[in-house]
Amino acid sequence: MNFFDRIFFWLTPPKKEHPIIYGRGIHALPNPDEKELFEKASDAFIQGDILSGYEQFLTSLIHKELFLSHFTIEKKEDSIHFILIQGCALIKGVITQKFCEAHADIARSKELHVALKRRFLERNFQLTYCRFSDVNGVIKLSIKFDNATITPQKIFFPLREIALNADFEKEFISSEFDESVLLDYDHILKIEPEKVIRLYSIMQKWIKETKQSLIGLLSNDNTGMASFSYLSLLLQIDYLILPHKKMAKNINEKINGYFIDDEKLTEDKNADLENYLNELETMNIESFSTQLYDSAYTFSPYDQAMHDEISAFIDESLNKVRWYKNNRTNYVISVIYRYIALYTLYNYGLHPSLRALFHLHVEIYTGDFFKDAGEIPLYDPITRTFKQALIDQRINEAIAPYTNRYKGLRNFSTLLNYSDLDHFSHSFYLQIKNLDYTEV
Repeated sequence: MNFFDRIFFWLTPPKKEHPIIYGRGIHALPNPDEKELFEKASDAFIQGDILSGYEQFLTSLIHKELFLSHFTIEKKEDSIHFILIQGCALIKGVITQKFCEAHADIARSKELHVALKRRFLERNFQLTYCRFSDVNGVIKLSIKFDNATITPQKIFFPLREIALNADFEKEFISSEFDESVLLDYDHILKIEPEKVIRLYSIMQKWIKETKQSLIGLLSNDNTGMASFSYLSLLLQIDYLILPHKKMAKNINEKINGYFIDDEKLTEDKNADLENYLNELETMNIESFSTQLYDSAYTFSPYDQAMHDEISAFIDESLNKVRWYKNNRTNYVISVIYRYIALYTLYNYGLHPSLRALFHLHVEIYTGDFFKDAGEIPLYDPITRTFKQALIDQRINEAIAPYTNRYKGLRNFSTLLNYSDLDHFSHSFYLQIKNLDYTEV
């Protein structure tokens, strides 16, 4: 940290960081008392105090510093009523001394295509705890279990399954059919028109920049470079713009389709990615606006990955960087560095500290986006300088809350190479790869 960075940091300390509002994970930090509440719930269940146990457990699911309310609990004399939000879905539940039941109203069955009704029947064979049913003209997803041998684990997994699947099915209906058939949809928040215009404009800018960067390369044997460019762009759109409905479904299919081990040539897969980017480029702003909304989430759609998996992916990606460096193909190197963070955020369930760190890298590489959103850019591509004091602060904010639990976890900000963007990225990923998440 140079002298002027220190002066800036002392005189204008950065505001407290809020939970990350980008990507498809939970837009909040875990409840700081989650472990203690979980243990209290277990003790209460052992003692036969069922309602108290449920109250402790449900409270442990309430996130810290969430912008949107996602969980309400109402305790009555002989029961507990709760409502949780998972994207498109509202899960309403009732708990008594003897049982717990919850349901999500999906859609009006009379207005659904027969193919959808058949889909719900088939989905029942894929689910472990909950079931779809038609009750009085309403398609519901429901769970009910007995409290005779209840534990926090026996509550968590059924609630997570009903929440994730109710949200998934309502998203599917809204992407393929008329969303007017959906029930309990009023909690979805529309995006302000000014923000829609900003997101649409920046998406068009990213597409044009990516196409421009590949001019003169596509005619040569540069399929790998094109792949990284197209995938990075789609991942960036998915993470920062966060589209829903048809657009989210298509992006997911294009990205996952690229990695399917089939007989398709890489050139053909790149052509599929390029064609979809052309579709996005010609999409009008009216259609684009229908793909955006805000909502709260209770459960993450990802299972948390082991740090060894993250380290292996970083290693594999940095080996590709070395290959391109050795072959004097410098253009793609910065694209791969950008791709590493975006793909990790897309593909893995991350510890909150890791999610904050990979988001930090995204923020450094997309300063214009965050500047337009009212944030201070962390890197200036014109002067090629970093806001080192702010970056150091953000790394500390990501790591410091967890050092008591992981005694080997260390702030690595002083070990980073700020000489240029590529050296920063390389040193940044090496430090993340070697983080120690061993619990004492």
